[in-house]
Amino acid sequence: MSPISSSENLSRFILENHTRKDGSVRWQAFKPPRDLRLSVFRTSDVAEADIWDIGLRMVAEPQDKILVGKADLIALVVRNHGLDVVSQEPPERHADIINWPAREEERSEIAMKLARDAHFTRNDN
Repeated sequence: MSPISSSENLSRFILENHTRKDGSVRWQAFKPPRDLRLSVFRTSDVAEADIWDIGLRMVAEPQDKILVGKADLIALVVRNHGLDVVSQEPPERHADIINWPAREEERSEIAMKLARDAHFTRNDN
């Protein structure tokens, strides 16, 4: 796929209960793994039902987990926090959030900001 524009929609699929009672997503959902490449999917121009299908087939089922929901934001939000988003296929539409700081405290702070900025939708299926 082409480079990721700042207006592009990204979905982070949530497999654990990283949500609050008020319906917002907890910061741990955006905590990067050890390789500092946080997995997201490019979901601009994708029908809502197809987005959920991507989350189920590409993320939840391979890990034998339940798809709890998705947290959506645009690439500009990620970049405004000093990070970047790069295409990382396969699978199709997969991307990684990269350029995390070296210090864990700084990564946690950015993860909190991303969680605050994201729109969480619970999987009701």
